[in-house]
Amino acid sequence: MPMKVCTVDEIRRIDSEAAEKYGIGYDILMENAGNALYFVILKELGVHGKKFTVIAGQGNNGGDALVVARKLHSSNAAVRVFILGNPEQYRDPARRNYNIVKNMGIEVHVISEEGDLGLLRSSLQQSDGVVVGIFGTGLSREVKGVHRAVIEEVNRCGKVIFSVDIPSGIGGDDGKVYGVAVRSNYTVTFGLPKLGNMLYPGYDYCGKLYVSHISYPPELYRDIKIEINEPVQPPPRVKWGHKGTFGKLLTVAGSRNYYGAPMLSSLSFLKAGGGYSRLAAPESVIPFIASRASEVVYIPLKETDEGSISKENEGKILELSREQDIMIVG
Repeated sequence: MPMKVCTVDEIRRIDSEAAEKYGIGYDILMENAGNALYFVILKELGVHGKKFTVIAGQGNNGGDALVVARKLHSSNAAVRVFILGNPEQYRDPARRNYNIVKNMGIEVHVISEEGDLGLLRSSLQQSDGVVVGIFGTGLSREVKGVHRAVIEEVNRCGKVIFSVDIPSGIGGDDGKVYGVAVRSNYTVTFGLPKLGNMLYPGYDYCGKLYVSHISYPPELYRDIKIEINEPVQPPPRVKWGHKGTFGKLLTVAGSRNYYGAPMLSSLSFLKAGGGYSRLAAPESVIPFIASRASEVVYIPLKETDEGSISKENEGKILELSREQDIMIVG
């Protein structure tokens, strides 16, 4: 089945309906999100005996990161947590996970200004992996101040970076970098990929992208209209066919200084499974193109003094066009 892709408003609606209709509360979703990221870390890097720096913002994205922190701690990893902002402003279920992290004795530090970055910098250098959950998908303003400084430190550290839902600094609906964004090795997104996970440059910042449905009932996805296209497979080829059986293409293109587009256009048809590709181009450029694309059949055309296709070829091109299934002109 094609994978659906949602907007930020759509995933918020799914969150609300999961809680109201099915009793799948935000605490369950946060726990499942943290579990999903933990198991990706376990698969891609390993946990036992490793050192991790976990950076959490003040929203639910930060709460997800705190779940990951205690999962790592429970599996005998050394974990340091850095919270951007005032942890007393956490709301449940993030607040509950913050209290659990403290009660478990995990080392927690608060970053409120750029002067607090020294210990974070040291922790990053000592870590095997970094978990970042500063901003979620709803980011719509430029990242500045201490948040920007923290993301820049993460990007400089050279460690394996795991992002929660979306790389912090990427817009959930547009894939835009809002000033600065975390360059992740792995990102685990929850429910469905967001537009920002799939659109460039956001997709590039995700690294390897995992999707975890975190207990959302699949019927909640029914009204989502955007899907990722799956490549359409070519039809079966008859074994007794010849090149004319599989389609005929005529490309009319090229000039004295432009060889690449006509060559690639005529070759792409063959690579896609087409059978008979012909290229009508100025006669002076054909030897150069033919040396790179010997599978194509060439039709030399008269050319202007500037090396472009002459209008004198109009009748010849129109006559050839009647025999083709497809034409490319440029």
